[in-house]
Amino acid sequence: MPIFIEAVHTVKPLTNTAFDAYVDWYGEVIMPALRRNGYDVLGAWKRTGGPMGQDVLLTRFEDAAHYDQAGKSLRADKAMASAMATMAGRFSLTESAKMAVPVPYATDQRLDTALAARPETPRQYLQAVLNIRMGGQPKCYEIVGKLADIIEDGNVVNLVTAYETTVGQRGEVTDIWAMPAGPAGLGYQPGDPLADIMRELRDVAPEESTYFLNPLPYSPLQ
Repeated sequence: MPIFIEAVHTVKPLTNTAFDAYVDWYGEVIMPALRRNGYDVLGAWKRTGGPMGQDVLLTRFEDAAHYDQAGKSLRADKAMASAMATMAGRFSLTESAKMAVPVPYATDQRLDTALAARPETPRQYLQAVLNIRMGGQPKCYEIVGKLADIIEDGNVVNLVTAYETTVGQRGEVTDIWAMPAGPAGLGYQPGDPLADIMRELRDVAPEESTYFLNPLPYSPLQ
């Protein structure tokens, strides 16, 4: 089974200068190292919402054995070891990561379509993290899959991929949505045209957090 690794990096000090230095360093040094050691990078974004100075890196592996092999290869990469020393004095970096597997409504077709797109300007993305009641996964999958089909008809928000955490928070599903026309509906809008389906969703996933994601220059998903 394919697995996803979602890594969140926090860059300090919390300044644009430090984050710019980090982006240059990561794109020039780390991304080539990841690729030559078997990491299939899907997306890399600066995250807005929650703590400042964070990015999100999403990578995919064929299975857990591939992930283990790639990790060992990366740790043995001498150029990677040298690269880690070059960030000293420019910024500091911490990382947290979680392992996940794709959920049924996150089809290969959706992800392949998003990866193949070549927008004139980078799209903005939305990261939605749902916390599901114990045993509520099958119903949640059904509802969100139906929701994705409905809202994609308008080409305002398109599901890119989705994955459930296997190591970390139990019952946590993350949806990545692309917004080709930019963020919509940020202001208060009374009423709910999807009231029935959202009521069903909240029965099984009562908690949800959202973040905006903006692609970094080296992100395959733009």
